[in-house]
Amino acid sequence: MIKKISIPENNAVEQKNWDVIIIGGGITGAGIFYKLAARGYQVLLVDQNDFAFGTSSRSSKMVHGGLRYIANGQFNVTYESVREREHLQKEYPDLIRPMQFLLPVYEHYKFGASLFRLGIELYDLFGSKWKHGTYTGAQIEKRFNILNQTGLKSVLYYYDAEVDDARLVYRVISEGIHHGGSALNYKKCIGLMRDPSGKVNGIQLKDEITGKEEELYAKAVVNATGPWTDDIRSQVVPEKVIRKLRGSHILFNRERVPVNQAFTLFHPDDGRALFVVPWQGMTMVGTTDLDHPAAYEREKPEPFITLQEEEYLLRAADFLFPGQHVEKQDIVSSFAGLRPIVSMGEMAPSKASRTHKIFMDENLFSIAGGKLTTFRIMAEDLIQKILPLLPENNIEKQKKETVQKEDSPLIEDTRQYHRLSGIYGSSLQEFLSELQPEELKTLANTSFTLSEIRWTVRHEMVRHLSDLMLRRTRLGLLVQNGGKQLLDTIKPIVIQEKNWSEEKWEQEVIDYLKVWKNCYSIPSK
Repeated sequence: MIKKISIPENNAVEQKNWDVIIIGGGITGAGIFYKLAARGYQVLLVDQNDFAFGTSSRSSKMVHGGLRYIANGQFNVTYESVREREHLQKEYPDLIRPMQFLLPVYEHYKFGASLFRLGIELYDLFGSKWKHGTYTGAQIEKRFNILNQTGLKSVLYYYDAEVDDARLVYRVISEGIHHGGSALNYKKCIGLMRDPSGKVNGIQLKDEITGKEEELYAKAVVNATGPWTDDIRSQVVPEKVIRKLRGSHILFNRERVPVNQAFTLFHPDDGRALFVVPWQGMTMVGTTDLDHPAAYEREKPEPFITLQEEEYLLRAADFLFPGQHVEKQDIVSSFAGLRPIVSMGEMAPSKASRTHKIFMDENLFSIAGGKLTTFRIMAEDLIQKILPLLPENNIEKQKKETVQKEDSPLIEDTRQYHRLSGIYGSSLQEFLSELQPEELKTLANTSFTLSEIRWTVRHEMVRHLSDLMLRRTRLGLLVQNGGKQLLDTIKPIVIQEKNWSEEKWEQEVIDYLKVWKNCYSIPSK
């Protein structure tokens, strides 16, 4: 029997004793949560903000091996990432989709086409596939005339995959809930509980909506808070291990920067690898890779792009597509996220290792590093560390349900049906059963519909308007001015499903537009 996904009464934690409590609702915590729930353990996942809020809604939207890691000598990271990419595409076929990447090779590049080709061949060997090649001069002129032709030697191609990262997180969490786990957002860990021997045996939890505090107990506590790993771990040991690196992106309307394939390029200023990716009907350029000062976290409530980063990304776009003459005013939105890199001294940010590491401190198990693509490996490594503390009589439950690929009489657009299948997984049939056909009309220039607004507000733990606009849907990134023009359209549904007063709605709008302007728009000089 599938457990219903919804916000419990008063967002309360009814159970006080657990096998495992996981702090952090990004992709790492979600993966651990799902695997433990599938094995029958009593597991609780909590996050002080929304699920995927911190890092996992702010990635470069790729499930990829990390071709550039080969150049850095991180072969193990690339190998396990490529293997995981292949697994995840099979596990979530309508959510994680193959995408062709083009690698234009220019004469000023440090390495020539032959060396890049060798790296791509190694990349495909890791993935047990052979899907790469080189476009000829005639093909380049015909198919990719948008490219900068000055000094262009050749165009290589290979395949990775793209994803809506926030939807992947929620899909994994929802599957854990289906298996009997419990997950709550806006629940902040304000302290760790200790038994008489000093072992961590629970957490003090504060509801960020109601202010209510409570104490919960567990055989093991997992710290999966990513960039904020040190904040939780410092309650047990003083050591600091996290280097916060900021990665920022900018988005253009596809009409302004018309690309159908992704591009890998090397920045003309410093040779760093960047990507241009078609995503959600937009064109995304990123990412930067910079240390994130503590002062920035005090300045604004979320990570944000700086003026220098914006100019850096614009120069990259202008170099690759000089005929488009992209300018600051063409940017629709931006977003920035923090990577939880395990500190390895003073090396350049782009050279820092993406391997993960587990720290075990008095039954507090902290995991940091890694990348979205390898979340399953990270979860399994962590679980093997905590198994000695857990009951031995738990067995893995039956595998999760597969979505029946049947035509829906209500959704005639095949692409739309598969998109919704990727978003909702085993909940798709329930979504279809509640669907109101008149709400299938898409919003603005996006693929999102009013039917998704109603479903997500009703079932997916939306607590604030920003949860809806920035993570459950991506309307705040895809529509000018954070989707302000759509708010009157979605207002009746949100008020009805959330039972919000007019005053509550108006305050949510004010709060959302403020955070969008501060953290998702483009910086002013």
